[in-house]
Amino acid sequence: MEWKKEKFKKMFPNLFHEIEGSDLPTVLDHLEVCKTIEEAIEIIEYFEKRGEISKEYANFLKSNPSLLKSIIGTRERGEYTRRGLRD
Repeated sequence: MEWKKEKFKKMFPNLFHEIEGSDLPTVLDHLEVCKTIEEAIEIIEYFEKRGEISKEYANFLKSNPSLLKSIIGTRERGEYTRRGLRD
């Protein structure tokens, strides 16, 4: 599947910046420290409200509970402070 760079950047700004080498935490980084689906949805809505993710991406994440279950709880809070974003 091929994407136009500007369209991808507009739809997934944080993912785009992560791919481009930025060290800013993305919505996915924040979801990794969530403990529940409800907490994850709250994070998604916050990022959407701030305009850091598109409405389409937010809806995609919220409509896939199995995806959220596979992401949440994979990192401990404070792990980025100790190790940084990259493993």
